[in-house]
Amino acid sequence: MGPGGQGVPDAVEADHIRRRQDLGAAEARPARGVEWIRPTDLMARHSAVVAGRGIGFEVALARRVRGPLVAPARRLGSRVAQLPPVSAFGRGHQPHQVSRGAVGHS
Repeated sequence: MGPGGQGVPDAVEADHIRRRQDLGAAEARPARGVEWIRPTDLMARHSAVVAGRGIGFEVALARRVRGPLVAPARRLGSRVAQLPPVSAFGRGHQPHQVSRGAVGHS
């Protein structure tokens, strides 16, 4: 029974007290009012959020794809550095002279 012997269960009375406290807290908050926005500004605001998410998705996707592709290329670069120079195979830096054949000359 509640206080005063009225026969009200404690849970019901606790609910009434909690509701009164919630109303008091709502009155303490300042009211926001109405925010007027042009329809074009509203579209721009929401499309910017969507565009930002799309850009973030593209960046994450590029990171996931680039990782496995770049690692083997780096290993290949280190292996190329260990190879002997091209001049060791008889192909040095001698300039190659291009000459035209005699075909078509009379």
